[in-house]
Amino acid sequence: MKFSFNKQEIVDALSKIQGITGRKTNLTITSDILIKAMGSTITITANDLETVFSGTYEAEVEKEGILSINSKKFFEIIREYPENFIPINEIENRWVEIGKNDSIYHIVASDYKNYPQTPVIEDVKFISIRPKDLKKMIEVSSVISFSGEEKRIYVIGSLIEKITENESPKLRIVSTDSRRLNCFEAPYKGTLELPDESVIIPKKGFSELAKFIDTGSDEISVGIKDNHFIFKTEKESVMIKLLEGEYPNYKPVINYQEMIPVEVDKNMFYTLMKRVSILTSDEYKSVVLNFKENELVVTITNPEIGESKEQMMISFSNEEIKSAFNPRYFMDALNMFEKNTLVLNVKDSKSPCIIKSLDDDNLICVIMAMHIS
Repeated sequence: MKFSFNKQEIVDALSKIQGITGRKTNLTITSDILIKAMGSTITITANDLETVFSGTYEAEVEKEGILSINSKKFFEIIREYPENFIPINEIENRWVEIGKNDSIYHIVASDYKNYPQTPVIEDVKFISIRPKDLKKMIEVSSVISFSGEEKRIYVIGSLIEKITENESPKLRIVSTDSRRLNCFEAPYKGTLELPDESVIIPKKGFSELAKFIDTGSDEISVGIKDNHFIFKTEKESVMIKLLEGEYPNYKPVINYQEMIPVEVDKNMFYTLMKRVSILTSDEYKSVVLNFKENELVVTITNPEIGESKEQMMISFSNEEIKSAFNPRYFMDALNMFEKNTLVLNVKDSKSPCIIKSLDDDNLICVIMAMHIS
């Protein structure tokens, strides 16, 4: 096997897949990439058994072949190589020579026959979605993270479903950890076929997808088939294996119709939450929001550190409502909204706070109330 390629395009692709090949699995070889040199191109594959990346790039191929090589080391060598055109030559006994003249590396490859098979998925019906919207879906999903010990399917994965109520079809994503919930929907073009009414996509694999989205393009193609979410561009594709399990009925949680809307300035409310969060700790994570006549009073009492009180003018004329929330959840949610006038929908001390923009429901964030100590 012998080929040469232009550094810039390949190093960019190698950079993007480090999150996939860096993930620990029960197969050591998943830290490798598979390189196939055929005709006038090379195809690079990364596979962590959950997410599969494949990219095809132009190259000068002198001798066709396949090799499996450590992704991190190959990327570091290519990134630091002093010239733009880089020759790769498999010598013998799986030793690979990278470079020429004054800069030459020799590293050993793995047996490519042990590399996991790439799923073959054919006749996929792709839909088109705006890159900006797909990136927002990934953000909404990944903002709510989880620990490495987490086993609940609905926490390690996000729900994807199609919404066709009263208007053009939309793709909706829902992410939760049972303490908060994010819901975002975006329009798409085409016919989306789902194996069920909804599917669950792993958050880790979905978050890796953000690296491959070109926001300069008009539309991006995605599809769902054979238990995989599939992202495709002209040269690259990403397949993410869907999770199997039940997702809880979230729709009652995002229903704000019988709640009291309170308009707030996003920036003012964010800085308020940021200030009061200074006095939170691992043991004392909540602050009390007291909605009074034309006033919001936010207090925190932390016996380990101290106490704080903040006041903010609001338009509120109902009975007083006092609830406790984690201020950092508010900060995470507020960061996802682009518009500055938001609505906090509240009801009583035990009900969640539902956050949305003043004039649309495309993004809804729910923060569960905490016990007031």
